Amino acid sequence: MELLIAMQSLGLVYCFRHNIPWHYLRPGVFLLVALALFQLFTVLQLVPLPAGLLEWLAPNNAELRHRVLLDASANAAAQPLSLDPEQTKISLLKGVSYLLLALNTLLLVNRPKRIRTVLVAIVVSGTFQAFYGAMLLLSNTAQSPVFGMDIGPVATGSYVYKNHFANYLLLSLMMGLALIVADLKVNTANSWRVQLSGLLDAALSPKMLVRMCMIIMVIGLVMSRSRMGNSAFFATTLIGGVLALLLYRQRPKTLTVLIVSMLLIDVLIVSSMFGLSKVRERLSSTVLVDEGRIYIFDWALNMFKDFPVFGSGAGSFYSVFQAYLPQPISAFFDHTHNDYLQFAIESGLPITLLLGAAVLWVAYRCLTTLNKRNDPLMKGTALGCFMAITAMLIHISVDFNLQAPANAATFVVILSLALIASHMPKQGYDTKKPSST
Repeated sequence: MELLIAMQSLGLVYCFRHNIPWHYLRPGVFLLVALALFQLFTVLQLVPLPAGLLEWLAPNNAELRHRVLLDASANAAAQPLSLDPEQTKISLLKGVSYLLLALNTLLLVNRPKRIRTVLVAIVVSGTFQAFYGAMLLLSNTAQSPVFGMDIGPVATGSYVYKNHFANYLLLSLMMGLALIVADLKVNTANSWRVQLSGLLDAALSPKMLVRMCMIIMVIGLVMSRSRMGNSAFFATTLIGGVLALLLYRQRPKTLTVLIVSMLLIDVLIVSSMFGLSKVRERLSSTVLVDEGRIYIFDWALNMFKDFPVFGSGAGSFYSVFQAYLPQPISAFFDHTHNDYLQFAIESGLPITLLLGAAVLWVAYRCLTTLNKRNDPLMKGTALGCFMAITAMLIHISVDFNLQAPANAATFVVILSLALIASHMPKQGYDTKKPSST
């Protein structure tokens, strides 16, 4: 992934070597700056600091390095802020890739047709994941045909972890919703014949194919047995539906039908056929203490108290977490199962708040697009992106979906699409228009 993004970035540098279209990037300046500052801070975590300065900035760093990590160079004159520099380097490479991916998306998606193409690509990918995961589970196959991994009692698609699979389907579902909403027509006629004709046209249009893809993804989501994944889907559908009905200017009447159908068809009919009752059973029987997550959260909070500003180093959670275990545990926890807390622990609270502010700002831009723009594609994209952001913010409160590169990269593309839809002219940018460099 990192190599492909780097190659694409070098290709863009070559293509725009004489004329950089700065106006393409203008909508995403805040997001790009936040991502860039986050990577710059990660670089600073790798810079060796004099012992005195390190002691003043992060007093717990030297003590943990010497006592727990058993670093033979702990008494050296200079040490970095990161307690696991190798993992921080890996995290830096991924972070730079996400920054370049956002930059490339803003530069390349410069016409409405390309917005639609990206939406379709995500929907196709999500549909494949859902179909693949469901078929493996329903066929009672013992091992996956590609990597030979054991298949458990839940659908995971090509993922190892069911919640990452469920999260990816969440994002893809919202992009499918964006495609359908973008093609809804405003029908002011009150005649029942005209309205019936409109419904029949919709049933025979490409929107129905997208709707079928969404139903397949809902089946995959339910079969993942992901409690928060399914809860986030239902909550996001309600929140997004209410906001769309309140903010959507010149709202098509079929938008209400679409939202109601998502709740009725997806939740009551499709989900009940493919295991929603099992998800409900897992929700009702959930005891966080028994699972150990509540303990992990408490112990991780103690980590945050020791590294509130500069963090323990991006990607260092697992290494440092061993020092905060008051008792041996049999479970394997390489993440906090709460991305908010893990980002704060590894990178510190200030830079985490900056990154969170950028995401919330993008969500706000989605709402303003819904309320102020008239172009159906831009409004549909904004609604889908807002619901995807909402679903992600809900889901990462109990899981670590942003640690999975496929999910994080898709989320970065969605954030970029939301900003593109908020500013792009109806006909797209004039690619022949010269811009100052």
